[in-house]
Amino acid sequence: MNAMALRNLSYGVYVVSTWDKGRPTGCIANSAMQITSAPPTLAVSINHDNYTNSCIKDCGFFAVSILAEDTDPSIIGGFGFRSGKDVNKFDDVKSELKSTLPVLKDGCGYIVCKVIDSMETSTHTVFLGEVTDADTRPGTPMTYAYYHNVIKGTSPKNAPTYIEGS
Repeated sequence: MNAMALRNLSYGVYVVSTWDKGRPTGCIANSAMQITSAPPTLAVSINHDNYTNSCIKDCGFFAVSILAEDTDPSIIGGFGFRSGKDVNKFDDVKSELKSTLPVLKDGCGYIVCKVIDSMETSTHTVFLGEVTDADTRPGTPMTYAYYHNVIKGTSPKNAPTYIEGS
């Protein structure tokens, strides 16, 4: 495991992926953070209305693909504005399995986690995951500020930082 992948985390743009009864699924998340370094532990926040939320609960594992500034914006649209319940979001993206979980090839790193705990809020589940695999790839991590200010992207209704009308 390359622990340097954890340093690529920021308030950024990520694809959180898991399995849906043998089919890969995932969603865009902007709330992912390192909790501890020993053992390496990550937290992600997923809206209750996102199909990925129930899939993570069923699977017990999730992966975080760290998107880069040069990531094709259609990836963000595909994972952020469609439901995995209705479409296979992985059909049109290059992906691979890392420690049995689907991760995107387009990005500057990935982190694979086993769910060790969770916390429910009124709208989101915060999943705590023990890192089981991670690596970096070339590129600069996309921050949420870059997504909004340079790409001019918008936030889906289920994003933790969604502001109506913006």
